[in-house]
Amino acid sequence: MKPFTWGTKSVVVVSAVVMLLVWQIAAILIDASILLPAPLEAFKVLLRYLLTASFWEAVGATAVRALKSFLITLAAGLVLGLSAGLAPRIKAALLPLVTIVRTLPVMSVILLALIWFRSGTVPVFAAFLMSFPILFENTFQGVVQTDRRLLEMGDLYGLSPRQKILHISIPSLLPFLLAGARGTIGMTWKVVIAAEVLTVPRHGIGSGMQFSQVNLETGEVMAWTAAAILLSGASQFLFNLLPRLLSRLQRRHRFAVSGLPLQAPSSEPDGGRSAAGRES
Repeated sequence: MKPFTWGTKSVVVVSAVVMLLVWQIAAILIDASILLPAPLEAFKVLLRYLLTASFWEAVGATAVRALKSFLITLAAGLVLGLSAGLAPRIKAALLPLVTIVRTLPVMSVILLALIWFRSGTVPVFAAFLMSFPILFENTFQGVVQTDRRLLEMGDLYGLSPRQKILHISIPSLLPFLLAGARGTIGMTWKVVIAAEVLTVPRHGIGSGMQFSQVNLETGEVMAWTAAAILLSGASQFLFNLLPRLLSRLQRRHRFAVSGLPLQAPSSEPDGGRSAAGRES
């Protein structure tokens, strides 16, 4: 992902300001805070929430559920995606399951999970099921699209299996894995909060949205929505920093500094001495 330049940053700021202006104008024209409160009103509600312990308990509970679901999805998607990429039969066996999960409606999954699990577990399960195909497919593509010429070069240089995994397989897989993880975390936040709205656990951002909607507090609903957007944006920001950190680590582990030969082994039986040297 290319870093933002000053030009693109200014466009982002201008776009955000335009959206706020449109929101403000729409609120003035509607003139009914129960339908659409003004941006300042929603911002005041959010500031008031920030000073309450119950708000942070709800945010913490939602964050823990999202983290649990993401870690489970990461583990399952990585293991099964690698297995499918290395063994075509495993890919064929998992294809029906992945296809079905990919086409399942989110609400159907949440309602079924509500029958099977406790309210606090439903968001974790639903987010895992909805996010798993994304990470699985990206991991699978990262494995099958590894440049075979690089693997052949590794054989030519006599790399051990560990060195081939460390210096060829992992660098080839990482861009796909990061893209899948970024899409997964975005989906996880959405599904976790949607499941909380339906299941209404004791603490959670979705529970706060549901209680506010029942009481017709539209400003509070928007304040909870803003909190969800900020959490999702913070996670996306962290994932955008990962490629830079990984590129720095990768520069420290070049072939030359890892004890690997810098020249290809000679195919001559005498170790590569020149013809002139042999004649002398």
